[in-house]
Amino acid sequence: MLALHENALISALRAHRDIKPRVAKVDCLPKMIGEQLLQKYKADAPALYVVPGRITVRHGDEATLEFTVAGIVRNVAGQAQARKGDGIDIGCDHLLTLAVRALHRQQLGNATWSLVSAEMADDDLFESAGLSAIEMKFTSSAVLLDADFGEAQLAELDSFTALHADFDLVGRSAAQLAQWQQTPPDYSASTPELQADITLPGAN
Repeated sequence: MLALHENALISALRAHRDIKPRVAKVDCLPKMIGEQLLQKYKADAPALYVVPGRITVRHGDEATLEFTVAGIVRNVAGQAQARKGDGIDIGCDHLLTLAVRALHRQQLGNATWSLVSAEMADDDLFESAGLSAIEMKFTSSAVLLDADFGEAQLAELDSFTALHADFDLVGRSAAQLAQWQQTPPDYSASTPELQADITLPGAN
């Protein structure tokens, strides 16, 4: 689920007509730390990195995904230039605009994505390295969790040719309903108010 949507967001950013000529790098977050990571940022800037984040599950089987898109620019001319750009190099504000155009309200993967917040990163390490960063958080619409249906379970559907349903309209006890579910059903204590027998398409 995370990999699918990470790839979908990266692909959308890379393919956007306004990002291609203006952003040097669009990718997942580099697997580096410390000074090596800062030097990678400097080499890639201006850049957009997609970072998977929190998964929140509601109603048992609906997941909402949260991803961060991190924008990196050089700030050799100061923080104001890093935020606004200078007509030659783009700033963090431009990266925000570009990310919104590519991702906000777009159907990507199995979800529609929305920008929920954006914040300039306040980190002395970035500033000392001549960099500025902006963090943009995007959340997805509800995504259904995958059910555990493998090849064996799907193969069993071939033998599922008929459906019988008993309807309890008065609120019987669990014990009474269990009698109906026996094979064959036991209707000695009570009988359903409604019944349905359905032959499925393709059954002989």
